[in-house]
Amino acid sequence: MSWNRIIMLAVGLTVLSSAFAQNKAPEMMPYTTVDHPEFVSVSQAFFLSDTDIVVGVASRSVAKAYPGADLAQHGAVQDQMPDGPIAITW
Repeated sequence: MSWNRIIMLAVGLTVLSSAFAQNKAPEMMPYTTVDHPEFVSVSQAFFLSDTDIVVGVASRSVAKAYPGADLAQHGAVQDQMPDGPIAITW
């Protein structure tokens, strides 16, 4: 291998590693767990649309819905159901 090819290879690797460093994903903010969330009735949930994703949990006669957008922002919700504590993660 000639010196010209070695130098071009070294320059190419330097440029390539620099390009990868510039395309680094932005740092995510740390998640903050929601403990003991407050709920509203379905008729008061005007902030949700028909196309929003929710995670539903039901136990005995209690049903709860956790909006996907809130779970994506916070990462986890710790709540209480009739059978005991639960954790919802996204």
